Amino acid sequence: MAAMEYVGQVSTATGFDDCVRRCEQCGIAASNTADSNAVTFIYRDPLGNIPIESREGASEALANALNVRNRESKRRRFGFSTSEDAVTWVVFTYLLRSSQLLAALRRVRVISDDTFIPAPTLLLWGASIEGGQRGDEIRKQLSDLCASLKEDPNSFSEPDVIIDLGEAGLLFIEVKYRSGNDTKPNDYPGWSRYESASQLGWRFDNVRASGCYELARNWCLLKNLAGKRVASLVNLGPEKLFLGVEGKRLDGFIDALELDQQSQFMKATWSDLLGNNLGDLPAWLANFCRSRQLV
Repeated sequence: MAAMEYVGQVSTATGFDDCVRRCEQCGIAASNTADSNAVTFIYRDPLGNIPIESREGASEALANALNVRNRESKRRRFGFSTSEDAVTWVVFTYLLRSSQLLAALRRVRVISDDTFIPAPTLLLWGASIEGGQRGDEIRKQLSDLCASLKEDPNSFSEPDVIIDLGEAGLLFIEVKYRSGNDTKPNDYPGWSRYESASQLGWRFDNVRASGCYELARNWCLLKNLAGKRVASLVNLGPEKLFLGVEGKRLDGFIDALELDQQSQFMKATWSDLLGNNLGDLPAWLANFCRSRQLV
C-alpha cells in the first residue's frame, strides 16, 4: 500500500480519501495511525467491508435509517473494518434469511423452545428488512413515539435491532462490538425526556445514576411499543462488556428495572447468539466472524 507524501501533521481519517496509505486499484485504505496494531481499514465503497453474500439490501437499509441527520456518516462509517453497524447487518440478515433467527434467540433464552412464531419481523436502525407491511407499521409506531417524546425529527432514536415476535412479544437488541455502552452524566438534559414517559417499570433515579443512557432510552421505547406484550431488551456484545467497571454500571441499570415475565433484560455474547462452532456456519460468514473476532 503506497503512502502519499504529506507535509505537516496527519489528521485522523474520516473516510477513504483522508487516508495517507491507500490502494486506489483495490479501493482499500489504512487509517492514519502510526500504531500498526491499531490500524483500521477503510473501504472507498462501504459495502466492500462486508461479504458479497451479505450485500443485498444493505444500501437501502442505510438510506432508510430512522436518524436522517446521521445517514451520510452512517454509510461512510459502514466501510470501516471496526464498524459495529457492518457486524450487525451481516449477522442479523444472515440469521433472518437462513431462517435461523428464532434458533439464535432460543440460544440466548429470549424465547422458549415451545414458543411458536410464524414469521419474525426484523428492523435494523428502524429500517424494515424484508418485513413488508408489519415492518412498516412498527417503523411508523416508533417514529410517532419519538415525536411524542419531543425528539428532534431529523435525529429520531434508531434501536440497533428490533424483532417483532407477534403475540410472543417485542425484542430490542442494543449491539456492541468494540465500544462500551453509551453513558451520560446525571445532569445530561436528555434524561428528562424519558423520565416523564409512562408505563416504564423502573426506579428512574437509580437508572440515571447508572449512566446507561442508551439502554434507558431503548427501555423507554421498547416498553411503550410493546404495550401489553412481553418486552425484552438484550445487550449484545463481547464478554468484556459485562465485566469490570463497565459490568458494574450495567448491573446497576438492570437492578433499577422492575423485571418480571412481561419485562425482561438479558446479557448475551456473540458466542451465545451464534454458537461456538464456526463449522456450523457458511464459510464466508465463519471467515467474517473470525476476522472480527466475534467468537
